[in-house]
Amino acid sequence: LPRLRGPMELDGVPLAPAKVTEQGANCLSIVIHEGKNRQVRRMCAAVGLEVRRLVRVSEGELSLGSLPPGRWRRLTPEETAYIRSLI
Repeated sequence: LPRLRGPMELDGVPLAPAKVTEQGANCLSIVIHEGKNRQVRRMCAAVGLEVRRLVRVSEGELSLGSLPPGRWRRLTPEETAYIRSLI
């Protein structure tokens, strides 16, 4: 875990430090800030870990909540305003 939390590089580019916590046996919670291509999988591979399952629970301040895989929902006006503020 210290190697995942510490300074890392992918393709020679430094990454912002990730927040990594254990969620139980063989389960980690990883919060990243950049979202480079396959970043979590590549970070884990760099420290000798295999990713068997990867679940996105939020994107920025938008939480997926109990939305089942493959489903969608309309954004609330607040969520739409948040996304527009990023542009």
